[in-house]
Amino acid sequence: MSGPGASRSETLSELASHIIRTSTLSRGATLRHAARIFTERYGVWPLQETGSLFHDVHATLDLCDRFPGGLRCFLDALGAEQTKSLPWARVEELYRLLYPDSLLTPDEREQLLALLDARTCTASLAALALRFVSPPLPARAGTAALLDALDDVLMPPDGVHPLLAFVEAAAVREDPLLEDELRTWNDRVARRLGCPRERLLGLRARESARSGRPFEPSRLLVEIDGRTPVGNRFHLRASLVTPGEALPVLLADCHVTSRAALEAKVATVHQQALTRLGELSAGLRVEFVLPRPLLWLEVDQFAIRPSGSVARPIGADHTVLVRSSDRFRNPHWWPALRRRLTWLESHPDGEFDAPAVRCVPPGGIPAPGDLLSELRNSDTPVCFVLLEPPPYEGDLTADPVYVLLEVGIPAIIAVRRSGRHADARPELWNRLGGRLEALPERVRMLRGSVNGTRTLDLHRHITLVWDSRDGLEGAEPVLGHPRTGGGNP
Repeated sequence: MSGPGASRSETLSELASHIIRTSTLSRGATLRHAARIFTERYGVWPLQETGSLFHDVHATLDLCDRFPGGLRCFLDALGAEQTKSLPWARVEELYRLLYPDSLLTPDEREQLLALLDARTCTASLAALALRFVSPPLPARAGTAALLDALDDVLMPPDGVHPLLAFVEAAAVREDPLLEDELRTWNDRVARRLGCPRERLLGLRARESARSGRPFEPSRLLVEIDGRTPVGNRFHLRASLVTPGEALPVLLADCHVTSRAALEAKVATVHQQALTRLGELSAGLRVEFVLPRPLLWLEVDQFAIRPSGSVARPIGADHTVLVRSSDRFRNPHWWPALRRRLTWLESHPDGEFDAPAVRCVPPGGIPAPGDLLSELRNSDTPVCFVLLEPPPYEGDLTADPVYVLLEVGIPAIIAVRRSGRHADARPELWNRLGGRLEALPERVRMLRGSVNGTRTLDLHRHITLVWDSRDGLEGAEPVLGHPRTGGGNP
């Protein structure tokens, strides 16, 4: 006997067996009448006639089941005169195992119909629905009929019902207000249906990418540590963090023994990330998590060759940020960072200028103790521009940059190349001026263009240390686990 745990094939077999055991349902004339009704609606003759009644009925039911609403259509025609009989009650019981009651509540259905009727996009909803249901749809299908067809589709293994996918596809094609209303409806229904939140977000990103709309980007986190007894020996761990995935994907966890090998490994994991993401690679953000001794490493200039194409610096293609591993591994520093981030968030139109930004001329950075006294209780500045970034000399207690990290400065811009610092300041202000929150994007634009920067080559010599809330808290699933140093070559 079929039950809730039976497979779809087993339930169809049980339904076929029940039909052939019921003489009023298995007559040839009755089956052919139901087949004609089905053909009028779907244009396909479903009835199989090989001589084996069970095989023929089972094959007919299976074929009808492949059409949206097809099995319901065939059974309604088959049992038109039997709906109050006991044998027919069993037919309905088996049908409900295949197609549980409506996915949506009456209120949810009414709200969705109203939202879809308010659409301004001229694209056909029926054409959109065909991405999520098997053709053909009922002739001249209206919005209500489309929802019926989508409602009947089985829940796929990933837990995102095709109706939810359809709503996401429709939403991304609408104006911002209606898009937000459709997504709010989807969020609420998905939560009731038990759809995993990360799956819905992944679907939302895919539909946005398909339509050329912005979406929450994925993050390639590359942690590099060079504090080892052997010179030019680095440990690298790379993970891909994608909005639609519950857990990050580990791409590498290994040691390399030269700077050239380090760059080559970064290029490899970058290509792995692009391959995994496909069309979702647009907007990929690359974040290097570095300790103080490597903070000025020219990671944005590491060469990549996407899919074998022309070599270019990774910072020319992507927003490349440096995150401080020291700050991540010292949680007692986090309150100071969050205090300054709160100030930044409360001044969303804050400009790239004082009091939010402090420019330090060559040789002008104060001693560590003076910096600590000045900055430990303040909300600003939130950005330091170092025209001659001090190198790490082996003693954290005497390092002013370590103090900047401790007191929570979220953004540090360092001009790595020596010389021409008097010219660098006006050029930086010219290229990076604007809202502070958009600084990472403006640095990316600077790195990807050489116009106006040929004389200084600033596009090749800028480090942006940027520790935001998403970087601090979003990296925990990756950086919170111990390194293995060789699990992945």
